[in-house]
Amino acid sequence: MRREKVIRTTLGELIVAVTDEVMPFVENPPELYIATSYVLNELLAHHRLRIPGESRIFSSHFPRALH
Repeated sequence: MRREKVIRTTLGELIVAVTDEVMPFVENPPELYIATSYVLNELLAHHRLRIPGESRIFSSHFPRALH
């Protein structure tokens, strides 16, 4: 079984980290924020998580009540 590394961070720290990584590729500040937004959207919209004690996998962008 593959062991996953858990990283505890805040949303603000994630935004700063993604912005820092995108910055070398985008010179125009408004485009930088658009690119950062796109990357964050992809990360968060496609992230799936397993709820401890549950056998089903829940998509993180749907409320638990929908499952």
